[in-house]
Amino acid sequence: MIDEPIFDFILAIYSIIIAIIFGIMYRKRGSLFLWALASILNAIAAIFFYLRYFDPSYRIVCNIFYFFAALLFSVWVFKEYYKLFINKKESIESNLISKNMVFFFTFSLIMLNFIQAALIVYLFINLLMLFRIYLMKRSITTLFMLLVLISAIFTLFVSILSNINVKGAWEASAVIKIIYYTSLLAAGLSAPIEDRMNKSERKYYEAYYRAEFYKDLFAHDISNILQNIQASMDLFTLYSEKPNEIEESKKLINLTKQQVKRGSNLISNVRKLSEIEEIEIPIKPIEICEVLKDVIEYVKKNFEERKLEIKIESISEKVFAKANELLLNVFENILGNAVKYNNNPYVEILIKISNLPLNGIDYVKIEFLDNGIGIPDEMKEKVFERAFMREKSVSGMGLGLSLVKKIIDKYKGNIWVEDKVEGEYSKGTNFIIIIPQVK
Repeated sequence: MIDEPIFDFILAIYSIIIAIIFGIMYRKRGSLFLWALASILNAIAAIFFYLRYFDPSYRIVCNIFYFFAALLFSVWVFKEYYKLFINKKESIESNLISKNMVFFFTFSLIMLNFIQAALIVYLFINLLMLFRIYLMKRSITTLFMLLVLISAIFTLFVSILSNINVKGAWEASAVIKIIYYTSLLAAGLSAPIEDRMNKSERKYYEAYYRAEFYKDLFAHDISNILQNIQASMDLFTLYSEKPNEIEESKKLINLTKQQVKRGSNLISNVRKLSEIEEIEIPIKPIEICEVLKDVIEYVKKNFEERKLEIKIESISEKVFAKANELLLNVFENILGNAVKYNNNPYVEILIKISNLPLNGIDYVKIEFLDNGIGIPDEMKEKVFERAFMREKSVSGMGLGLSLVKKIIDKYKGNIWVEDKVEGEYSKGTNFIIIIPQVK
């Protein structure tokens, strides 16, 4: 049988290796900081536990480091438990107070040097809390942490038996210590593996929901486009047999062209959405007024049959923002919607450009005020969601604005919608964009 000093020396080396592994793992997963620190204290305690053979007073130093390691384990458990189960909606101040109370309670319990039996009870409470955390997260790392706590409790229990000279206590302690350190090692090794698994799972679900979105999109919008084209062609066939209905036939041809263009825009928007999600788009200084003028000219040509008045009020002739060429698509979508969703014979759109300092950052604020049909309060947030495109009454707007939102997010900006006249949504909308400014 291996001698006790040699066994304790091997455990000390083992604990040092575990501490090094945890240190490496902490660099990849910050949430394990307390466990990494505890494993270092644990390794120091194991070293002093071995050194007690040369000087018995080192046993006291060893216990102090073990206690502090237990303290850090407990603080992590309390923090996780608090985060998952205790009043998630409390203020930041009460959150900090609660955490400080937990820390003070834990620190006091250990510093008062309660008997080992009391510490077992305390760790058992930690074990119950950690078990509930495991049931919530179903995490491999948390499972190994459970084994660490269980083996720690048994180590203390066997230590009590050893103090009263129970036969076989040392042998049992040796086995439990191996389980304890191995569980600690497994927790450290499993953390990065679990991280990779979680990232892969997130990517899978993102890809799945993206595919579902595109499927629903084409099933809905393309179906409507084809129905409109079919109806136009049926009527055109009917009118072509009547020479006096030439004007109506021309209108139907124009309607068919519009539907084809709508389908083309739909495909283009889907492609752009996909590209934005998959690649990083470079950001550079873009002059806002110049882009707006190009878009206004395009919109006027696109809606020649409508009477449009689009004005720009800017703080300066040239205003630069951190953006790229996709800003053109942003303005096209917003101005296009302002015309399409407007039942007035005369479409009025006012574009205001101003500065907005916010949280230490200078933004360009761009407002698009129109006299269209407006957006009810309950739909103001939804218009930027992908699912919004399923609303038949506003077909097409949801995709366009989800694209707009995605682009603005890439610029580290924001977009929201308000009533043109506060409290009276039917009098028009005010789409507001803020983008970091370049000076």
